[in-house]
Amino acid sequence: MNINLKLIAASNIIAVSSNALWIMYIQYFLLDLGISKTQIGLIFTLALLMRAFGNIIGGKIADLLGYNRTLLIGYTIYAFPPLLILLHNALLASLVYPLMSLGSGIGTPAKSLFIVEQAQSRKGLTYMLVQRVLPSIPPALTAPVGAKLYEMGKYDVAVFIGFFGLLISLLLLVFLKDTKRERAQNLFNFNLLRSRPFTLIIFLYSLDTFSTEAVQWIVPIYLREIGYSVLDYGFLISAQTLVIAFGGTFAGAFVDRYSPVSALGLSYLVVAMSLLAFSLGKGWILALAYLLWKTFGMIGFAALPLLIERYFSDIKASAFGTINAMTTLVSIPAPSFGGFLLGFGVKAPFVFKAVMNSVASTMLFRLKRY
Repeated sequence: MNINLKLIAASNIIAVSSNALWIMYIQYFLLDLGISKTQIGLIFTLALLMRAFGNIIGGKIADLLGYNRTLLIGYTIYAFPPLLILLHNALLASLVYPLMSLGSGIGTPAKSLFIVEQAQSRKGLTYMLVQRVLPSIPPALTAPVGAKLYEMGKYDVAVFIGFFGLLISLLLLVFLKDTKRERAQNLFNFNLLRSRPFTLIIFLYSLDTFSTEAVQWIVPIYLREIGYSVLDYGFLISAQTLVIAFGGTFAGAFVDRYSPVSALGLSYLVVAMSLLAFSLGKGWILALAYLLWKTFGMIGFAALPLLIERYFSDIKASAFGTINAMTTLVSIPAPSFGGFLLGFGVKAPFVFKAVMNSVASTMLFRLKRY
C-alpha cells in the first residue's frame, strides 16, 4: 500500500471514528433544541439532496482539477459545520448535516477513484479495505463514549473532539500526491447519456438502491410481526459490525476474482435468494439469510469504481458522481413505497426486492457486450 493509500486510510479511520462520537446522536440534540420530528425528517431529506448535488459537481471538478484538489475542497466543507452545533441555535444546527452531506458528496467521487487509481493490484479489495473495512472498526469503541457524553450533558465536548478529529483527517489529505494526468478540457463538454454502458449502470444501481431503501427499514417491523423481540433484533444488528469487516473484505476479493460485471450479477442473484429465504425462514435460516443479504449487498459498492474505470476514460469522476447522485435522488421516495407494499402483507417488500434483483441480474448480460 503506497503512501497515498495510507494517508486516505488513516484519514477515513479518524473521520469515521470522530463522527461516531456525536453524529449518531444529532437527532436527539435537534429534538432538545425544539425542532419537531417532521422538521428533522425534512433536514435529512435536504441532506440527501445536498449529497446528490455535491456528487454531480464534485465529479466534474475532479475531472478538471484532479483528485487531491477536489478532496480538499469537499472535505474542507465537510469538516467545519460541526462548530455550528456549539452555538445551540436551532436554525444553524439544522444546517450541519446538509452542509456535511454537500462536502462529502463533492469529495466522494474523487476519493473513490483516487483509491482505485493508486492500487496497483487487487483494486477491489484495496478499495473496500480503505473505504469500508478499516474505518468500520474504531467506531465500535468511540460510539459508546459519545453516547455516555450525551447522557452526561456533555454533547458539546463530543462535538468538539469530533471536529478536532475531522481537522486532523483533513490535514492528512493535504499531503496527497495527485498522479492523475488526463484531464477533461471543458466542464460541460461531454454527454454521458450517449454512453450505453453508463445508462445501463445508472439504471441497475438506481433499481438496486431504490429496492434496498424500500425494504431495509421494514426489517425490525417484520421481525416483530413473526414473533421476535427487540433484543433479538439487537443481536442481529450487532453482528453487522462483523459483516462490514468480513463482508467488505469478501466483496473486494470477490470483485477482483471475477470481473466487476460478473461479480455484480452473482451478487444480485444471491441477494434475491437470501431475501426470499429471509421472508420464509425462521431461526438460524433467517439469521444466515440476513447476513448473506448484507454481505453480498456490499459487492455493488466494491464494483462501482471498477466499472467506472473499465468503461470511461477522462470523465471517470463525472460518471461516478452522476451515478451516485441519481441513485440518491431515486431513493428518496423508496421508504414510502415500502410502506405501501406493506399493505399487501409483511413479506411483500422482501419479495419485491428479490424480483428487482433478479431483473437487474438478467440485465447485466447486456452490459457484458460492451
